[in-house]
Amino acid sequence: MRKLKLQAQISIDGYVAGPNGEMNWMMWNMDDKLKAHILELNDPVGAILLGRKMTDGFITHWESVVTKPSEPAIRVGQENG
Repeated sequence: MRKLKLQAQISIDGYVAGPNGEMNWMMWNMDDKLKAHILELNDPVGAILLGRKMTDGFITHWESVVTKPSEPAIRVGQENG
């Protein structure tokens, strides 16, 4: 049986989005230590299960990373640009 791992960004007061649904609060500059930690957590993952509200943004972001590799994007474990 495979394990299910939950990954969620939640503010200290229990919110996952701002009052108007904004999620910009969870973006920050990641240092090498944080990138290594994220890679360690995600390395054994074989599949990702997304909720319906997150799916559109997730797919749109990663399609743009693939189709426009010269544009800056957040890439864990890689340099931007």
